[in-house]
Order: sequence, then structure tokens, then C-alpha cells
Amino acid sequence: MKKIKHKPKKLKISACYIVKNNADELKISIESLKHAADEIIVVDTGSTDKTVEVAESLGAKVFFREWDDDFSAPRNLAISKASGDWIIFLDSDEYFTDETKKNIRPIIERLEEVKKTGLLVHRLNTDKNSDNKIINSDYSMRILKNQSGLHYIGKIHEQPEVGGKDLINVTIAPPNILTLYHTGYSGALSKSKAERNLKLLLEELAETNNPQRVYGYIAECYDGLEDYVNAEKFARLDIETGGTKKLFSTGSYRIILNILSKDISRIDDREKFAELAIKDFPALPEFTAELAECFAVKKDFQKAVETMKSAIEKFRNYKEIEPTVFNEDIVNFAEKRLKIWKEKILL
Repeated sequence: MKKIKHKPKKLKISACYIVKNNADELKISIESLKHAADEIIVVDTGSTDKTVEVAESLGAKVFFREWDDDFSAPRNLAISKASGDWIIFLDSDEYFTDETKKNIRPIIERLEEVKKTGLLVHRLNTDKNSDNKIINSDYSMRILKNQSGLHYIGKIHEQPEVGGKDLINVTIAPPNILTLYHTGYSGALSKSKAERNLKLLLEELAETNNPQRVYGYIAECYDGLEDYVNAEKFARLDIETGGTKKLFSTGSYRIILNILSKDISRIDDREKFAELAIKDFPALPEFTAELAECFAVKKDFQKAVETMKSAIEKFRNYKEIEPTVFNEDIVNFAEKRLKIWKEKILL
């Protein structure tokens, strides 16, 4: 008797958004993924434009929640309405590139097969006021397995958790497989956004029993506002309480090392934090290169050469999820530094 082969269950995918007054960009975003989504959930927080009308015209189920300076609350409402096995949770100013959007469903099906619970997606942050010039890139958790206890925490820079713990078994999508454009990084808005974010973060700091969650974000806001005294203060707190040991939490080290590099009298402090950064992120080449620069400032060119060679080797063999700012241009610069230091050794 032949065994009956059962077709594997088709995964149901929910696309979720929280939005306010962003009709045009929401349309572009939904159109970039609607072919892969079985349902679209939109939580509107008080739009007065055509956002709701646009969402409904594209087949979205629209829910409403009054805005109260808390990004997690509407996200969690969206999750509660999502019936999919997996959730794509985008901001309304994010959309998948034409080259990679065809991979959305196949990669989610693969995540299910290998029992992953989250996917970090490559984002190109662009300035819409400068012909969509790419400002920088990063990775952000945008695809999540819908499971019991999944929710977001934090008034801003909200993070997904399951049962009070960070997601485990997450992975990264290579940029050629899945990439988002993010148009919300207008240079003209950066200061006002930093001020808004800082206000919400300081409110959360005053209320929370988990202050280490926000130290690093507060440091980034102060850094963006060029308040380097407070930026260093909160970066130090972040490092001291272990917040930097989480995935993609190198910001405080980058902030404090940049501040210390501007004052040669603080070279010992700079060396100490470079060594701490290497301890927490041993595979990242940039922190090893930073330590090499410290040795060069102290005129220990032999150590500088050996350490910079190590940084370049780390870059060549880098296979970690944590993004690195090292690239071939930086390697070329590092090799020029090596040449200078080697000449000084011979003097």
C-alpha cells in the first residue's frame, strides 16, 4: 500500500505596520510585499491624510490606537491582530527593493525549515531630501516568527521579546537576498528626531526597572545632538552594565572611542576602551585597528604593526552577523598606515 504524501502546510504570512500620516510611502511599502503576504495589518495612530483610505484600498485590515508617545503599544496591537505563522513588521517608510522582493516568501519558508525565529534584514538608509542619497546601512529585525509571548518593549527603539527574553535563533539575510530602502533618515530631520527620541528615552529611563536597555540609545541621541559630555556619560553606563554585549550593540564603544580619539591626553583611556571593545566583539576588525592606532600614538610602532595586521586578517576572514564598518577602502588606508609605521621602526 502506497504511503500518502501530505503536502506541507503553506505558511501564512502577515505584514504589519504602525503608521500616521504617511499615505504615499505606505502605498510603496505595501506594494513591495503584498505578493508575499496573506494579510496586511495596519494600526493607525491618528492620521488626518489619506493613510487609512490607501491602506484599505490595498486590502489591509485597519485598526486604530490613539498615539501616546509609545511605539511598542501599537506594534503589540498589530501583533495581537496578526494570524500569520510569520510576521513582516516594517515601518511605513521602508520597502523591499525590486531586486530582492521576490525572495520574501522563499526565505521565510527556509527560516521555518531550519527553525529560526527572526531575520535581520539589510537596510539602506536614504535621505529623501537629497535625491535618496544613501546615508548609511544597517541591519534590523524585520521578520519574526509569530509565537506565544511575542511582544515589543520600550517607548522608542522598541525591541521584540518572547516571554521577557530576547529572541533566540535569529539569523541574517545577505544583502543580495533581501534588502530594504528606508527613506526616513532625512538629514534635515535628524536633529528633531534625536530631540524627540531623547525625550521619550529619558521618560523611559525615569520609569523603567531595566535602565541598561536605554543607556546606549540615550548616548546615541546625545552624540547626534553634539552633547559629547552626556554622550560619553551614557556610553560608559551602557558598557559598564553590559548592554553592549547584545547583538548590534557596538554603538557605545564607537561613540566613546571617537570622543577619546580627539584628545591625545586621554590615550590611556582610549586604549582601555579599545581593549574592552575587542573583548566584547573579538571578531570585529575595527576595534583591533583602533588599538593599533593607540599603540602608534604611544610610538610603539612594532605593536601597532602587529595589531593592524591582525585587524586586516580579521576583516578578510569575517563571517559574523554583527555588521562591520571595515571595507576595502579602510583596508587600503590601514596598509598605508602599516607602511608608515614600518618605516618608523627602521629609523
